[in-house]
Amino acid sequence: MIEHFSTRGRGSSESVEYWNELLNATYHGLVVDPMQSLFKAQMSRWQMGDMTMIAPQSSAAVVARRNPGAANRTAQSVVIHMVQSGTCSLTQRGRTAHLGPGDMVVCAGEDFYKFDVPVNHQLLVVEMERAPLESRVPHLDDMIGRNISGQIATTRLLRNFLLSLWREGAANFDPTLGQSYAAVLIDLLATGLQQRDPAASGPANPLLARMKGVVAAHLSNPDLSPSQLAAELGVSLRKLQSAVAQAGTTPGSYIMQSRLEFAAQRLLMEPELSVTSIAYTSGFTDGAYFARRFHERYGLSPSQYRQRH
Repeated sequence: MIEHFSTRGRGSSESVEYWNELLNATYHGLVVDPMQSLFKAQMSRWQMGDMTMIAPQSSAAVVARRNPGAANRTAQSVVIHMVQSGTCSLTQRGRTAHLGPGDMVVCAGEDFYKFDVPVNHQLLVVEMERAPLESRVPHLDDMIGRNISGQIATTRLLRNFLLSLWREGAANFDPTLGQSYAAVLIDLLATGLQQRDPAASGPANPLLARMKGVVAAHLSNPDLSPSQLAAELGVSLRKLQSAVAQAGTTPGSYIMQSRLEFAAQRLLMEPELSVTSIAYTSGFTDGAYFARRFHERYGLSPSQYRQRH
Protein backbone atom coordinates (compact mmCIF):
# COMPACT_ATOMS: atom_id res chain seq x y z
CA MET A 1 0.00 0.00 0.00
CA ILE A 2 1.30 3.45 -0.92
CA GLU A 3 1.38 5.99 1.92
CA HIS A 4 1.26 9.76 1.33
CA PHE A 5 2.77 12.47 3.54
CA SER A 6 2.91 16.27 3.34
CA THR A 7 4.00 19.30 5.35
CA ARG A 8 0.87 21.14 4.22
CA GLY A 9 -0.83 22.96 7.09
CA ARG A 10 2.24 22.87 9.37
CA GLY A 11 4.36 25.81 10.54
CA SER A 12 7.93 26.20 9.32
CA SER A 13 9.76 24.74 12.34
CA GLU A 14 7.09 22.09 12.80
CA SER A 15 7.42 21.09 9.14
CA VAL A 16 11.16 20.46 9.42
CA GLU A 17 10.82 18.48 12.65
CA TYR A 18 7.97 16.41 11.22
CA TRP A 19 9.86 15.77 7.98
CA ASN A 20 13.06 14.68 9.70
CA GLU A 21 11.15 12.21 11.86
CA LEU A 22 9.50 10.83 8.73
CA LEU A 23 12.78 10.58 6.80
CA ASN A 24 14.58 8.87 9.66
CA ALA A 25 11.77 6.36 10.03
CA THR A 26 12.01 5.59 6.32
CA TYR A 27 15.79 5.55 5.76
CA HIS A 28 17.65 5.55 9.07
CA GLY A 29 19.92 8.56 9.55
CA LEU A 30 18.39 10.70 6.80
CA VAL A 31 17.91 14.38 7.72
CA VAL A 32 16.98 17.55 5.86
CA ASP A 33 18.30 21.08 6.38
CA PRO A 34 16.14 23.58 4.47
CA MET A 35 17.79 26.36 2.46
CA GLN A 36 14.76 28.62 2.84
CA SER A 37 12.77 29.81 5.84
CA LEU A 38 9.58 28.24 4.48
CA PHE A 39 10.05 24.51 3.92
CA LYS A 40 7.49 22.59 1.88
CA ALA A 41 7.61 18.89 1.07
CA GLN A 42 5.50 15.91 0.19
CA MET A 43 6.28 12.25 -0.28
CA SER A 44 4.77 8.95 -1.30
CA ARG A 45 6.22 5.79 0.30
CA TRP A 46 5.86 2.17 -0.72
CA GLN A 47 7.31 -1.07 0.62
CA MET A 48 7.56 -3.48 -2.32
CA GLY A 49 9.06 -6.84 -1.50
CA ASP A 50 12.38 -6.16 0.24
CA MET A 51 12.63 -2.69 -1.26
CA THR A 52 11.62 0.64 0.25
CA MET A 53 10.65 3.14 -2.43
CA ILE A 54 9.81 6.81 -2.02
CA ALA A 55 8.84 9.61 -4.39
CA PRO A 56 9.76 12.82 -2.51
CA GLN A 57 9.62 16.42 -3.60
CA SER A 58 10.50 19.51 -1.61
CA SER A 59 11.80 23.04 -1.69
CA ALA A 60 15.57 23.74 -1.71
CA ALA A 61 17.44 21.81 0.98
CA VAL A 62 20.55 19.92 1.99
CA VAL A 63 19.70 16.27 2.58
CA ALA A 64 22.23 14.05 4.33
CA ARG A 65 22.39 10.50 5.60
CA ARG A 66 24.37 10.49 8.82
CA ASN A 67 25.60 7.34 10.55
CA PRO A 68 23.22 5.11 8.57
CA GLY A 69 25.13 1.95 9.45
CA ALA A 70 23.91 2.24 13.04
CA ALA A 71 20.74 0.45 11.97
CA ASN A 72 21.07 -3.20 10.94
CA ARG A 73 18.46 -2.86 8.23
CA THR A 74 20.55 -0.33 6.30
CA ALA A 75 23.87 -2.20 6.52
CA GLN A 76 25.08 -3.43 3.12
CA SER A 77 22.35 -1.77 1.12
CA VAL A 78 22.37 0.47 -1.92
CA VAL A 79 20.14 3.48 -2.46
CA ILE A 80 19.21 4.51 -5.99
CA HIS A 81 18.35 8.19 -6.51
CA MET A 82 16.82 9.23 -9.84
CA VAL A 83 16.11 12.90 -10.51
CA GLN A 84 12.65 13.65 -11.85
CA SER A 85 12.91 17.44 -11.81
CA GLY A 86 15.38 20.01 -10.54
CA THR A 87 19.14 19.66 -10.14
CA CYS A 88 21.35 18.49 -7.29
CA SER A 89 24.88 17.47 -6.32
CA LEU A 90 25.65 14.25 -4.45
CA THR A 91 28.80 13.73 -2.37
CA GLN A 92 29.88 10.31 -1.15
CA ARG A 93 33.24 8.59 -0.68
CA GLY A 94 35.10 11.65 -1.90
CA ARG A 95 33.19 11.77 -5.18
CA THR A 96 30.76 14.44 -6.32
CA ALA A 97 28.06 13.79 -8.93
CA HIS A 98 26.10 16.63 -10.52
CA LEU A 99 22.65 15.43 -11.53
CA GLY A 100 19.91 16.79 -13.76
CA PRO A 101 16.50 15.44 -14.77
CA GLY A 102 16.67 11.76 -15.72
CA ASP A 103 20.13 11.24 -14.21
CA MET A 104 20.74 8.62 -11.54
CA VAL A 105 23.27 7.93 -8.80
CA VAL A 106 23.88 4.84 -6.65
CA CYS A 107 24.78 5.40 -2.98
CA ALA A 108 26.16 2.97 -0.41
CA GLY A 109 23.50 2.74 2.28
CA GLU A 110 25.98 2.14 5.10
CA ASP A 111 28.12 5.26 4.39
CA PHE A 112 27.53 8.98 4.87
CA TYR A 113 26.28 10.87 1.83
CA LYS A 114 24.90 14.35 1.19
CA PHE A 115 22.71 15.96 -1.46
CA ASP A 116 22.86 19.71 -2.11
CA VAL A 117 19.57 20.59 -3.79
CA PRO A 118 19.40 24.36 -4.46
CA VAL A 119 15.99 24.32 -6.18
CA ASN A 120 12.57 22.73 -5.89
CA HIS A 121 13.02 19.12 -6.87
CA GLN A 122 11.42 15.72 -7.24
CA LEU A 123 13.16 12.35 -6.96
CA LEU A 124 12.51 8.64 -7.18
CA VAL A 125 14.44 6.74 -4.49
CA VAL A 126 14.81 2.99 -3.94
CA GLU A 127 16.74 1.24 -1.17
CA MET A 128 17.56 -2.42 -1.70
CA GLU A 129 19.90 -5.10 -0.40
CA ARG A 130 23.37 -4.85 -1.88
CA ALA A 131 24.08 -8.56 -2.42
CA PRO A 132 21.63 -9.32 -5.31
CA LEU A 133 22.89 -6.32 -7.27
CA GLU A 134 26.58 -6.93 -6.52
CA SER A 135 26.28 -10.52 -7.75
CA ARG A 136 25.46 -9.06 -11.19
CA VAL A 137 27.78 -6.02 -10.98
CA PRO A 138 31.11 -7.08 -9.40
CA HIS A 139 32.53 -3.55 -9.90
CA LEU A 140 29.65 -1.99 -7.96
CA ASP A 141 31.96 0.00 -5.65
CA ASP A 142 33.39 1.78 -8.68
CA MET A 143 29.89 3.04 -9.53
CA ILE A 144 29.07 4.44 -6.07
CA GLY A 145 28.69 8.21 -6.12
CA ARG A 146 29.04 8.58 -9.89
CA ASN A 147 26.57 10.25 -12.24
CA ILE A 148 24.74 7.71 -14.41
CA SER A 149 23.43 9.63 -17.38
CA GLY A 150 19.73 9.81 -18.13
CA GLN A 151 20.70 9.69 -21.81
CA ILE A 152 21.62 6.00 -21.58
CA ALA A 153 18.83 3.82 -22.95
CA THR A 154 18.83 1.46 -19.94
CA THR A 155 18.57 4.40 -17.54
CA ARG A 156 15.48 5.58 -19.38
CA LEU A 157 14.04 2.06 -19.32
CA LEU A 158 14.64 1.82 -15.58
CA ARG A 159 12.99 5.19 -15.02
CA ASN A 160 9.96 4.21 -17.10
CA PHE A 161 9.69 0.93 -15.22
CA LEU A 162 9.77 2.74 -11.87
CA LEU A 163 7.10 5.16 -13.02
CA SER A 164 4.98 2.23 -14.21
CA LEU A 165 5.32 0.54 -10.82
CA TRP A 166 4.14 3.68 -9.06
CA ARG A 167 1.17 3.97 -11.38
CA GLU A 168 0.19 0.35 -10.78
CA GLY A 169 0.76 0.72 -7.05
CA ALA A 170 -1.63 3.66 -6.96
CA ALA A 171 -4.24 1.63 -8.84
CA ASN A 172 -4.69 -2.10 -8.32
CA PHE A 173 -1.28 -3.62 -7.60
CA ASP A 174 -1.10 -7.28 -6.56
CA PRO A 175 1.26 -7.33 -3.54
CA THR A 176 2.12 -10.99 -4.11
CA LEU A 177 4.00 -9.90 -7.25
CA GLY A 178 6.17 -7.41 -5.36
CA GLN A 179 9.22 -9.66 -5.13
CA SER A 180 9.02 -10.56 -8.83
CA TYR A 181 8.89 -6.92 -9.86
CA ALA A 182 11.77 -6.18 -7.50
CA ALA A 183 13.85 -8.79 -9.33
CA VAL A 184 13.07 -7.14 -12.67
CA LEU A 185 14.13 -3.79 -11.26
CA ILE A 186 17.46 -5.24 -10.11
CA ASP A 187 18.08 -6.76 -13.55
CA LEU A 188 17.39 -3.43 -15.27
CA LEU A 189 19.61 -1.57 -12.82
CA ALA A 190 22.45 -4.08 -13.24
CA THR A 191 22.27 -3.76 -17.02
CA GLY A 192 22.35 0.02 -16.76
CA LEU A 193 25.40 0.01 -14.48
CA GLN A 194 27.32 -2.05 -17.02
CA GLN A 195 26.38 0.03 -20.07
CA ARG A 196 28.72 2.79 -21.10
CA ASP A 197 27.38 6.31 -21.54
CA PRO A 198 27.45 6.96 -25.29
CA ALA A 199 28.12 10.63 -24.63
CA ALA A 200 31.36 9.74 -22.89
CA SER A 201 33.08 8.97 -26.20
CA GLY A 202 32.13 12.25 -27.82
CA PRO A 203 32.95 15.88 -27.05
CA ALA A 204 31.07 17.32 -24.09
CA ASN A 205 28.77 20.29 -24.53
CA PRO A 206 29.00 22.09 -21.18
CA LEU A 207 26.69 24.90 -22.28
CA LEU A 208 23.97 22.41 -23.19
CA ALA A 209 24.40 20.66 -19.84
CA ARG A 210 24.16 24.00 -18.00
CA MET A 211 21.07 24.94 -19.99
CA LYS A 212 19.32 21.72 -18.99
CA GLY A 213 20.03 22.46 -15.34
CA VAL A 214 18.68 26.03 -15.56
CA VAL A 215 15.52 24.91 -17.38
CA ALA A 216 14.90 22.19 -14.77
CA ALA A 217 15.33 24.71 -11.97
CA HIS A 218 12.88 27.22 -13.48
CA LEU A 219 10.20 25.03 -15.05
CA SER A 220 7.47 26.51 -12.87
CA ASN A 221 8.33 30.05 -14.01
CA PRO A 222 5.92 30.90 -16.86
CA ASP A 223 8.16 33.79 -17.96
CA LEU A 224 11.13 31.56 -18.80
CA SER A 225 12.01 32.27 -22.44
CA PRO A 226 15.01 31.60 -24.71
CA SER A 227 16.25 35.19 -24.20
CA GLN A 228 15.97 34.93 -20.42
CA LEU A 229 17.61 31.52 -20.53
CA ALA A 230 20.57 32.94 -22.47
CA ALA A 231 20.87 35.82 -20.01
CA GLU A 232 20.81 33.39 -17.08
CA LEU A 233 23.65 31.44 -18.71
CA GLY A 234 25.61 34.56 -19.51
CA VAL A 235 25.78 33.96 -23.29
CA SER A 236 24.19 35.48 -26.36
CA LEU A 237 20.95 34.01 -27.67
CA ARG A 238 22.73 33.12 -30.92
CA LYS A 239 25.39 31.14 -29.07
CA LEU A 240 22.73 29.30 -27.07
CA GLN A 241 20.77 28.50 -30.23
CA SER A 242 23.91 27.12 -31.86
CA ALA A 243 24.67 24.87 -28.88
CA VAL A 244 21.13 23.54 -28.66
CA ALA A 245 21.03 22.92 -32.41
CA GLN A 246 23.66 20.22 -31.88
CA ALA A 247 20.98 18.30 -29.99
CA GLY A 248 18.52 18.78 -32.85
CA THR A 249 16.21 21.25 -31.16
CA THR A 250 15.81 24.92 -30.20
CA PRO A 251 15.79 26.61 -26.76
CA GLY A 252 12.06 27.30 -27.01
CA SER A 253 11.26 23.74 -28.06
CA TYR A 254 13.40 22.33 -25.27
CA ILE A 255 11.63 24.47 -22.66
CA MET A 256 8.22 23.36 -23.93
CA GLN A 257 9.25 19.69 -24.12
CA SER A 258 10.58 19.85 -20.55
CA ARG A 259 7.35 21.43 -19.29
CA LEU A 260 5.20 18.78 -20.95
CA GLU A 261 7.35 15.87 -19.75
CA PHE A 262 7.28 17.24 -16.20
CA ALA A 263 3.49 17.64 -16.38
CA ALA A 264 3.08 14.09 -17.73
CA GLN A 265 5.12 12.69 -14.83
CA ARG A 266 3.08 14.58 -12.26
CA LEU A 267 -0.22 13.49 -13.81
CA LEU A 268 0.77 9.88 -13.15
CA MET A 269 2.70 10.24 -9.91
CA GLU A 270 0.25 12.56 -8.15
CA PRO A 271 -3.32 11.49 -8.97
CA GLU A 272 -4.66 13.64 -6.13
CA LEU A 273 -3.64 16.86 -7.94
CA SER A 274 -5.95 18.51 -10.44
CA VAL A 275 -4.94 18.95 -14.07
CA THR A 276 -5.14 22.72 -13.62
CA SER A 277 -2.79 22.66 -10.63
CA ILE A 278 -0.27 20.57 -12.54
CA ALA A 279 -0.47 22.91 -15.53
CA TYR A 280 0.32 25.95 -13.36
CA THR A 281 3.24 24.29 -11.56
CA SER A 282 4.64 23.20 -14.94
CA GLY A 283 4.85 26.81 -16.09
CA PHE A 284 1.56 27.18 -17.99
CA THR A 285 -0.75 30.10 -17.22
CA ASP A 286 -3.57 29.00 -19.54
CA GLY A 287 -5.24 25.62 -18.97
CA ALA A 288 -6.64 25.46 -22.50
CA TYR A 289 -3.24 26.18 -24.03
CA PHE A 290 -1.66 23.51 -21.81
CA ALA A 291 -4.27 20.94 -22.87
CA ARG A 292 -3.72 21.76 -26.55
CA ARG A 293 0.06 21.47 -26.38
CA PHE A 294 -0.20 18.32 -24.28
CA HIS A 295 -2.49 16.72 -26.88
CA GLU A 296 -0.05 17.65 -29.65
CA ARG A 297 2.77 15.94 -27.75
CA TYR A 298 1.01 12.81 -26.45
CA GLY A 299 -2.08 12.43 -28.63
CA LEU A 300 -4.32 12.51 -25.56
CA SER A 301 -5.80 15.15 -23.29
CA PRO A 302 -4.15 15.37 -19.83
CA SER A 303 -7.16 13.62 -18.25
CA GLN A 304 -7.13 10.84 -20.86
CA TYR A 305 -3.39 10.40 -20.40
CA ARG A 306 -3.85 9.97 -16.65
CA GLN A 307 -6.68 7.45 -17.13
CA ARG A 308 -4.95 5.31 -19.77
CA HIS A 309 -1.56 5.07 -18.14
